Amino acid sequence: MGTNPTFQGSRRTVEAFVLDFEGDLYGEHVGVEFARRLRPMAAFPDVAALVAAMDTDVADTRRILGLQD
Repeated sequence: MGTNPTFQGSRRTVEAFVLDFEGDLYGEHVGVEFARRLRPMAAFPDVAALVAAMDTDVADTRRILGLQD
C-alpha cells in the first residue's frame, strides 16, 4: 500500500501479490486482509532492487503465515 515512489507515483494504491496463484485477477473484486507490515514504503534505485525486495517480501510472508516449504 503506497504511492509507488520508485516510478514517481503520487496516488495511494494497494497492490497485492497472491501466493501460489497463476491467473488474471485484473478487473475482479477481491478482499485483502493485512496480517503484518513487512517494510516501509521506499523508492528503489532500479527495477532489479525492487524485485529483490519483493522476493524478500514473499519469503517473509511465507514465514509469518507459516507457509514455508
